[in-house]
Amino acid sequence: MERIVRLAGAFWVALMLVALAGVPGTAEAQNRLCFGEVPDCIEGRFAEYWQQNGGLPVFGFPIGPARLENVGGGQFLVQPFERNRFELHPENQRPYDVLLGRLGDDRLRQLGRPWENEPKAPATSQAGCQYFAQTGHLVCNQFLNYWRTHGLNLDGRAGFTEAESLALFGLPLTEARVENGSDGRPYLTQWFERARFELHPEITADTVLLGLLGREVSAAPAQPTPTPPPPAADPCADVPEPRNGRIRPAKCVNPGTRIEIDVFGFQPNEEIGFWLTSPDGVIVGTRQTLNIGPSGAVNGLPFNTTNLTPGLWYFVFEGVSSRNQSVVYFKILGAQAAPPANNSCTDVPASVSGDIDPKCIRGGQQFEAFGVGFRPGERVGFYITAPDQSVVELQLRDGDATADTDGSFGIVGALPRGLPVGIYAITFEGVQSGHKAIVYFKYIQ
Repeated sequence: MERIVRLAGAFWVALMLVALAGVPGTAEAQNRLCFGEVPDCIEGRFAEYWQQNGGLPVFGFPIGPARLENVGGGQFLVQPFERNRFELHPENQRPYDVLLGRLGDDRLRQLGRPWENEPKAPATSQAGCQYFAQTGHLVCNQFLNYWRTHGLNLDGRAGFTEAESLALFGLPLTEARVENGSDGRPYLTQWFERARFELHPEITADTVLLGLLGREVSAAPAQPTPTPPPPAADPCADVPEPRNGRIRPAKCVNPGTRIEIDVFGFQPNEEIGFWLTSPDGVIVGTRQTLNIGPSGAVNGLPFNTTNLTPGLWYFVFEGVSSRNQSVVYFKILGAQAAPPANNSCTDVPASVSGDIDPKCIRGGQQFEAFGVGFRPGERVGFYITAPDQSVVELQLRDGDATADTDGSFGIVGALPRGLPVGIYAITFEGVQSGHKAIVYFKYIQ
């Protein structure tokens, strides 16, 4: 009987295989994606994941076959794509069985730009932005909208939670600034753990594309492990330790720093004299004495180091009766030269549907900017965006806020003094048509 049951089971399996063979497009066949543009295909779980979580705009085409690689001490199936890398981890439950590579971090390190060294956000709160305390960066405006409207579909519901956006892109690793994109042209750019956002106003004013990090990481030559530089010499190593005294905030300070000195070890209410010795041995003394007080000590004696020359200085305090001495040493560091101003205009991106003159502008300097393509007579709004994506007030000459009969609209104005140096943008937007023109310029010193 058992043999008959086994034969019946085998017959049923064979019958099902024959039936499936006659049906075009089985589940396995449908789970294979090939493209005319590239030779490699996506299969199985990778194909399913690629389709469910953004497809071509988010991941790009495959740039190699799936293959086993050593990842984090284990061997896993890996496939590279233009914008990311898939890793299959069957030990995890879906949808966490496919993990994405941290290509933003990888590419920054290939470029010699560890994200830990990147400048942080100038503030933790700003209109139109979200602050990420984990890495100290702001994500603003178009980039924030793109981050929030894309993500991995982890819960099967429409829309994306912050956790789903974080799973796709990761945390921001830099502030937004103008850099060369995947095509070698300058765009407003921001790096994330798993992506690089690029703003492409030549398409539309709000178009964000993802950089081809997969191609860039794969094409980069292997870098030898750099030899760490020798530790910098400690400029304070030659400052002796104080005797019967202390100094705050540090024993090495820049000129103009206010220091405070504590001295102790004297007799109660003793009179003490004091003098200052300069790096070249000149003694600056006084005939005055001060009463140390009933504790035989005094804290917080203030001293301003303005106009002191660089080098090792020291105070000596001596008791008139006890001859006890407090000696406190401090070093004035050399003044640091200001970095040279970068006033070149070669890195100003091309404007879209408009222009500005001049392209490099100083605070208080008058400029003229215009946009074209608006409806004749329609009202046109405009605003200026700083390198950190904050909005800057304009000092405008009086004029009409409507487009001319030829659909152009222009302004004449000046910028406040003291703005951060960098690439700025003026956006003109038609109230009725929604048409946008964007002109770029550089604020210089």
